[in-house]
Amino acid sequence: MHNPDESLEFPAQIATQHQYDGFSILLHWITVVLVACLWTLGQSLSFFPKGAPREAALSVHILLGMTLGATLLVRIGWRTGPGRRLPPADSGWQGQLARSVHHGLYVLLVVTVALGLSRVWLYGSHVFDWFTFPRPAFSTGSLIRTIGGLHGDFADIVVIVAGLHAAAALAHHYVLQDSVLRRMLPGMRKARPEE
Repeated sequence: MHNPDESLEFPAQIATQHQYDGFSILLHWITVVLVACLWTLGQSLSFFPKGAPREAALSVHILLGMTLGATLLVRIGWRTGPGRRLPPADSGWQGQLARSVHHGLYVLLVVTVALGLSRVWLYGSHVFDWFTFPRPAFSTGSLIRTIGGLHGDFADIVVIVAGLHAAAALAHHYVLQDSVLRRMLPGMRKARPEE
């Protein structure tokens, strides 16, 4: 005989089904922290005294940028592989817009990191006293400035788009009062009974 209770899903099970997996959540928040640190440090590099202090700050910026690049590679691999893919919160134009923003952020992040690493390579930057990037023969001052300017511009665009993304998530949470924000929050395994 069929037990009717077997078909019931408890709120914790519902929350788990409608939340990203733990590794996706971890990668998301590592990306957020890295972008915030990189942009803040990038904006403040000129405030460091020339010489060792500025070189150390630039070395930290380079290492964080390389970490972001590695995180993005893992994140893209995870999303295209075993990572959980949730249906869009809205099937209409808002869902399409959200998907476009997500894809756009990935592209912007990859381009920004690639430009940053290109600038580091073209300049022949060194990271502390650990290693130095070999400067290519075709590198010129104007090329370095152009790539560096593009890197800064793309970084600003990343922060603007990420800010709009965060504002939309907060609007979902506080205005629309749905579960969109909670899908990417760590430790949010409980759902409201009405969801």
